[in-house]
Amino acid sequence: MVKTLINALKLGKLSHALLFSGIKGTGKTTIARIVAKALNCKQLQDGYEPCNECSHCQEINRGIFVDVLEIDAASNRGIDQVRELIENLKYAPAKGKAKVYIIDESHMLTKEAANALLKSLEEPPSHVYFILATTEPNKLPPTILSRCQRFDFRRLELKTMAQYLRKICEQENYPMEPSALEFIARESQGSLRDALTFLDQAMAYGATTKEEIIQALGWHEESLVEDLAEILLERDLSRALKLAEEIFERGLDLIYLTEKLTEFFRNLFLAKALPGEVNINFQSLKLKESFISTTIEDLLLIFQILLRDLESLKKSSYPQLQFELTLAKICEYDKLIPIRELLKKLEEFSSQVEEIRLPQSHEPRYELTWKGYLEYLEKTSSPLYRVAKLLSPPEITPQAIKLIIKEEESILKSLYLPQIKESVEGFFGRPLEIIIEKPKTISQEEIKARPEVQAIMKTFGAKIAYIETTKE
Repeated sequence: MVKTLINALKLGKLSHALLFSGIKGTGKTTIARIVAKALNCKQLQDGYEPCNECSHCQEINRGIFVDVLEIDAASNRGIDQVRELIENLKYAPAKGKAKVYIIDESHMLTKEAANALLKSLEEPPSHVYFILATTEPNKLPPTILSRCQRFDFRRLELKTMAQYLRKICEQENYPMEPSALEFIARESQGSLRDALTFLDQAMAYGATTKEEIIQALGWHEESLVEDLAEILLERDLSRALKLAEEIFERGLDLIYLTEKLTEFFRNLFLAKALPGEVNINFQSLKLKESFISTTIEDLLLIFQILLRDLESLKKSSYPQLQFELTLAKICEYDKLIPIRELLKKLEEFSSQVEEIRLPQSHEPRYELTWKGYLEYLEKTSSPLYRVAKLLSPPEITPQAIKLIIKEEESILKSLYLPQIKESVEGFFGRPLEIIIEKPKTISQEEIKARPEVQAIMKTFGAKIAYIETTKE
């Protein structure tokens, strides 16, 4: 960005409409003033560098240069103010070489004001330059954006900010530990203005260490975040709710705390996904151990829940309840069975299913009793045996085998039933008559005791939520 501006100034081809966008405290207005000085400096060096000593530079620094106007669009956003500005464009600079209009928070201009400015942005007089600064360029009309040369200001790097804060402390002859300066820089999230404000507060308090800064600025979130993270990784619902109550009683900002917690779990996820590239300095050994034993899938799930619920928290009329609900969801989610475990269990079921070979004739060594038939199936067909042993023993007569099956039993719909019928008739050498018995009223306890219900509960670690009586 700086290289582009320098080359444009050297070649005399600077765009007459510039758009500086980026988060607060990254130097948008400062760079705009430097550009204004470069356009008006009496002793410009190397074709781009303001001398910062001439009367024009000094007046721009103090904000009193008549040809450089800084306009706050938040308070001068109407069409009348913009029309007045446009009316003055035709006049030549009073003192300098160029008129520069720096419009701060330009996204706050009304639609009518922005439309009135369009023509001037597209074809400004040769002596006029517009520099629009905004934190929300997406709110500017496309017609404005298309007429400006755009520069996006990134967040300042942590290392750069810490070095700058250290330089200020040296100039002020104020001792401050490097870890404390790094902490201020990190909490500023790339905004140098915020970092300078925090440093000023810390100096006023007399803080020189990280711990003193936390006390001075009321930042207790870092230790709280690690405490919460440890509790969530251990799924300790009781501790989570108790800590949530303490946080509420202390009057801490739940949204800010949740943002920090979300950011922390993002870092945990990255550290797990990119081992060796992303490192985290854990204050608690117990938290580090919990992190090591937690899978990347669990970290991703917690991160997703926090990110989704953060938006709900911002909109909630009951932030404390929403915060507690988020913690409870994370602590309780491990009671759900992960899909990979379900698939694994299904694969185990599938591996147990073997090809069914129907018997052609029985061997004489088995007794012609139901017990003998089950022994025969156990040796020849495990799937049929597992189904047949759930049936009640049939009535065996010389003419037929009478098997009573209750109407509600699932075996009536089973694909194995025709195979069992053929198997029984082959073994006993007589027809199988299936008698369907109408259901009688049964209690919920009897339903819970059913073998298939018990098998499902045991296999999947399930619980019965409710029992619904159907028409059937």
